[in-house]
Amino acid sequence: MVDDELIDRFLDGDISNDEAARVSQWLEVPANLKRFAKRAELHADLRSALRRRSIQSTALKAHRNNGLEPALAIAKEPDRSVRRLSRTTLGVAVVSLVTAACLLFAFVVPTGEPEPAVPQYLATVVSEVDAILTSNDLNWRETGLAAGEYQLEQGLLHLRFDGGVMVYVEAPARFDAVSSQRLVLHHGRMSASVPPAGVGFTVETPEADVIDFGTEFSVDVESGTSEVHVFDGLVRVQPRTRKGGEARDAVDLRTSQAVKIDDAAQRPVDIAIARDRFIRNFDEPKRNYARSVKKFSPVAFYRMPIRDRGLVSEPPEYSGTVLTGGGNRPPHARGVFAGGSLRVRAESTGRGGRVDSPPPLGTGQFTLAVFVYRETRAKGGTVATNIRGDDGSFSLALDQNGRVQATIRDSNGDLQSVATDALLPLATWRHVVMTADGENLRIYENSQRVASTPCSTMAANDSAPIWFGTEDDGVGLWDGRIDELVLFDKPLRDKDIADLYQAALEELARTE
Repeated sequence: MVDDELIDRFLDGDISNDEAARVSQWLEVPANLKRFAKRAELHADLRSALRRRSIQSTALKAHRNNGLEPALAIAKEPDRSVRRLSRTTLGVAVVSLVTAACLLFAFVVPTGEPEPAVPQYLATVVSEVDAILTSNDLNWRETGLAAGEYQLEQGLLHLRFDGGVMVYVEAPARFDAVSSQRLVLHHGRMSASVPPAGVGFTVETPEADVIDFGTEFSVDVESGTSEVHVFDGLVRVQPRTRKGGEARDAVDLRTSQAVKIDDAAQRPVDIAIARDRFIRNFDEPKRNYARSVKKFSPVAFYRMPIRDRGLVSEPPEYSGTVLTGGGNRPPHARGVFAGGSLRVRAESTGRGGRVDSPPPLGTGQFTLAVFVYRETRAKGGTVATNIRGDDGSFSLALDQNGRVQATIRDSNGDLQSVATDALLPLATWRHVVMTADGENLRIYENSQRVASTPCSTMAANDSAPIWFGTEDDGVGLWDGRIDELVLFDKPLRDKDIADLYQAALEELARTE
């Protein structure tokens, strides 16, 4: 048995011939060589930098020349601990020291070249969604970020810095990891959640330094301006000195405040806070609204979570696929509550989603409830449909005038529709419900009935694919976001719809 005490005595030269032979045999095992090298590095005699460099240099030369003569020269040095050894012990000791020295220098790399240094990570990659991250034009696939410049060319990235600071970056973005408490954002969007242990975390932009004092905030750097939005807590914004050397005062931002900084203005300009623009969390936490939905026994519930690429269903057998195409931003955005939503068009790669194995809809009655967010006044745009030619039974979309329109195929095979009078407001979440009870087809917005028409029983359908945010031929793209989409094989009553909307309002009050 060779333990640390025996290794220490071996290094001191206080060892018998039998013990030296045992150590020599023990060192023939590669794993033992590494252990010996680590112990030797801790040993007082080998921690002397000057002597260690001499041993390493000579031992490496001996290793390359496949001989021990240069190494034996070490034994001629006036080292008292080695002098105490017998000739046999000396030979074993020298060979072992040569091996240890080689290990200390290169861990016996056959080429004689040192192993590359292990990178020191400044941040840990917690998770990513469809991310392509590059550094120096090479894909970065490590578990953490070392100091350097990075490009997030696609997707979403979740990082953890010191003190539990959580940072969420949305492509496209270019940033530098500078230290465990500092990030430079050259271009793009990021959000940070900073607990008390992370106070002082700083985001540097071309226009300002953003210094956190324990909060949740987001930064957007685009076209020569920086925006800072504070959702909770306190942030100090220190604008950079203006061209010409004129200094500008720092501004403290508190909850629900936001500013824009550019070189033209003397001080940051107050702007409206943008709660829906930034992705501030990848998780889809349990919510009271979701519990309220489940009380009514839906056949499928699509919460559009970011971490699961959007079209995960409860139950899971009715899950679908997010469709991607061109654009700058990911096919995900912040949802109506915390968590994610499906983003379609709106400068994103999202072009909708598809469910190939939909839930059966065979009762002749139906409800679809959903939150929608509209970016522009573009005409048309599909929320959800399974109608394709003569197949399928329902559709919720915008008509050619931009009004919300609900359509079903009745049991006779005819399409029947009803549309609202007013247009959807822009950049605002709207709770929209369509119901068909065999007598009437109705539309509700924010729990209020806004359209109704007589209608017979809906045709049964259990196989037609469902499309979200698009039609089957890729046209009729929604321009905005879709979230919390629920399908029922029964009609919800007015009171049920009002209860759902009230649960949503309570949820919104907690997440603001």
